Amino acid sequence: MFVYVFILYKLKTYIMKKYLTLANLGWLFTAFVAIMLGMGGFSKIIGTEEMVNNFTFMNLTPYLTMVGVLEVLGVALFVYPRTSLYGSVLLGSIMTGAVVMHLSMMGGTGVMAPIMLGSFGFFGYILRDKTLLVRA
Repeated sequence: MFVYVFILYKLKTYIMKKYLTLANLGWLFTAFVAIMLGMGGFSKIIGTEEMVNNFTFMNLTPYLTMVGVLEVLGVALFVYPRTSLYGSVLLGSIMTGAVVMHLSMMGGTGVMAPIMLGSFGFFGYILRDKTLLVRA
């Protein structure tokens, strides 16, 4: 019995050390942000009814496709490790604009989604970048 418990403990610590790393957590955040913003960007590009209604309410209908293209471009830059800094800055700028628009035009409804996506994108980039996690 003791041997089995010992083997399970060693296996658990091996798996935790190998797979539960900060870099993998960063990739998990990156995947979440990429899926959510990718869907949002494509729904803006194709012009779904919800997006058209939101942009019409804010009087920003001419910018619907441009914002969608910028979101999809930001996601593509964010996922590729060499350009993830540029994608993170682009997505952070888009999410900052979304927070401002939600607060000023929509009375603060739905403001937590862009705040969380922007934060997860920023932390995903920080956790994936090995040079930023090196301790002095």
